[in-house]
Amino acid sequence: MKIITAALVTSALLTQASYAQSNRLPTVTPLSAEDKAEIVQKRLDEKANDEAYKALIKRTPNKNEKVDPWGNMRAPSASGNK
Repeated sequence: MKIITAALVTSALLTQASYAQSNRLPTVTPLSAEDKAEIVQKRLDEKANDEAYKALIKRTPNKNEKVDPWGNMRAPSASGNK
């Protein structure tokens, strides 16, 4: 009895792997008008967000230049060394 049960379990496990790899295509349901409108609205929102981000990046000052926030607080040194 144990041998038959083990054989059945083994065959069931082996067939699951082949079933998972089968070329069954998923069923495609057509989009409703509401779904299409939502997709279009999301794309428009993403485009507006991208444009706003690009505009923000253009307004951001260049970070490559060194900034010394205490530069105007220091008295110039007599020897000229910093």
